[in-house]
Amino acid sequence: MDTNHVTALEAGNQVLLTNWNALPDNTLVFTSAITLGEIAAGHEMIPGDLQRRHQVKKFLELYFIAQAVCVSYTTESYYAQIMGRIWRRNPPHKASVTTDEHLVARGINVNDVWIVACAWEHGLILLTTDKMAAIKDVTPEVKFENWCEAGGVTTIIV
Repeated sequence: MDTNHVTALEAGNQVLLTNWNALPDNTLVFTSAITLGEIAAGHEMIPGDLQRRHQVKKFLELYFIAQAVCVSYTTESYYAQIMGRIWRRNPPHKASVTTDEHLVARGINVNDVWIVACAWEHGLILLTTDKMAAIKDVTPEVKFENWCEAGGVTTIIV
């Protein structure tokens, strides 16, 4: 699950809850350590209610931390393949452009590249509301779904 799906689930998004509750009892739902980091960073960057932070942390502990997919030394291969494909498909106009500048110009968040790399490495469906067009375009190996919208679920889990 991408950050937007984790936060939508915690917020009680009804479409997502319906899809979540339809999963068989033994289904494991994963999120990436990158997603957990994005959520934690949001709390650090935007000072807020400590009680709310505690509530979110308890939610994450209950549903996601034990099954968090970590970035490992093997993830780098998937990340590198995605970045190489993006670069070949959309090369920068000049050699002096940094990787970060090039990604931002293409509307690519580097965290999304890592999250997709984790999903690809583990053969997982990535749940996201993000467009990620440039990343999706170069990763036909990864299935993307949006469970926050009606009709977003296309996978039948048995």
